[in-house]
Amino acid sequence: MSSVSFFREYAPLLDRRKRLAGFTLIELLVVIAIIAILIGLLLPAVQKVRESAARMKCSNNLKQWGLAMHGFHDVSTTFPIGASTGPRRTWGVYLWAHIEQSALVGLYGNPDVGNFYDAGRINTSATTGHCTQQVPLYYCPSDRVGALWKGDVYWRARSNYVVNWGNVVANGPSTTSRAPFGWTNGATNNPWKSRISDITDGTSNTLLMAEIIFAKSDTDGTDSRGDFLNDDVAYVGFQFMTINTPNSNSPDTGRCTANTDPLLPCAAAGASGANAARSRHTGGVNAVRCDGSVQFIRNGITAANWANMGSMNDGNVVANDS
Repeated sequence: MSSVSFFREYAPLLDRRKRLAGFTLIELLVVIAIIAILIGLLLPAVQKVRESAARMKCSNNLKQWGLAMHGFHDVSTTFPIGASTGPRRTWGVYLWAHIEQSALVGLYGNPDVGNFYDAGRINTSATTGHCTQQVPLYYCPSDRVGALWKGDVYWRARSNYVVNWGNVVANGPSTTSRAPFGWTNGATNNPWKSRISDITDGTSNTLLMAEIIFAKSDTDGTDSRGDFLNDDVAYVGFQFMTINTPNSNSPDTGRCTANTDPLLPCAAAGASGANAARSRHTGGVNAVRCDGSVQFIRNGITAANWANMGSMNDGNVVANDS
């Protein structure tokens, strides 16, 4: 076969192979566009699944805290104190034995002796103290896991989970309508230890704990939200109040940086402040009731109903609007 004949016979095949060897520029751009559209459609779904998993994990964390509270009550016949100024400590150190932190219990010693910031319990400007240990159960996975308070030399862990202080400001006067945690008198800061029998409104109608969110930085020395091992009530770090509904647009008024952040609003007021339950979940917060049940409380709950859930003995009916 001559070279001319060979070329005539096989040239079309060679040309076809060239055409099949790759995409044209237009075809490549179309493929890229399709992939981009698919990614755009899938990302929100992936994020939604991820947040749903985080919310479930957060709910389970609160369940464990509720069980710890009841474990303490079984042993001591009361819930732990919310906080005390003599010696200085909060409810947090009393629950270590009930959240599988026996090592911390042994290292810390008797919480009724000494203060939370004593040497060893906190080592200044270091993460080696007992109160500085970042226990996984402290943190909601939707927030800053591992957050610490570094606003002074006494570094300590923060927690997203805090106790119900009721429908009052931090250092407000004593009232006959109480939450499970609080002062008997706002001026003298005497803590009470509540019993299940004190919850006359019903354990399923009364909040035990709920979640809050942290400041954006560990070194923010003016935002103490989540500073749950510090008893200083002026900090409003270890409790939430039911004065404002969950994730309220009304600013918190504890010790925090004045800002208009929609998630962390604050109009700092210091010792007479109150912080709302807050979360990074869409539409509400997780809370555990005094019967140990966990519920996702919607932002749309009425102010009156939320306030009623904050009290254990006001006699008001809790409506089903949560």
